[in-house]
Amino acid sequence: MFLSDKTISKYIHQGKIIVKGKLHIETKGITVNLGNELLIPKPKQVFDSKNPVTLKYDTYNLKKKPYILKPNDFVLGSTEQNIRTDRDIITLLDGRSTYARAGMTVHLTALVLDGVPFNSENSVLEIKNLGNFDIILYAGERVGTYLFAKLSEPIVGEKSSRYENQKGVTPPKF
Repeated sequence: MFLSDKTISKYIHQGKIIVKGKLHIETKGITVNLGNELLIPKPKQVFDSKNPVTLKYDTYNLKKKPYILKPNDFVLGSTEQNIRTDRDIITLLDGRSTYARAGMTVHLTALVLDGVPFNSENSVLEIKNLGNFDIILYAGERVGTYLFAKLSEPIVGEKSSRYENQKGVTPPKF
């Protein structure tokens, strides 16, 4: 069962959902805003999970200047918000339809943020321009929505991850 704005407000007041950063409750979730930094992959690298190497990125500060995401470009960003939930709430990240209609995705695969019930973290955004337009990215811009769903019972056990308590943009780790 997905949570409504009324339940989300109640859970924030009760401390079941904790949001650090800008908070705007929508009808079905919480607004996701783009953080201040992007990681731009350097060209001519190979991603090989069997023979991992540290991938190289250029850092881009959106507070200094907006970024122009060209067609077929891919960058990593993060949410301005840092969130944590109780173990009976699962969090999903949904991209904004306006950007999707221009060809931009903000979260390519991992829809469920499975670290959130265990950690307080920023969400990394995998931003890709699949369209034909240049898209200008600004720090703080609304790019999506956090959705929350109630689980039938709280999660038991622990989860370890290379990305525990991530703050800001985090590249892939092996």
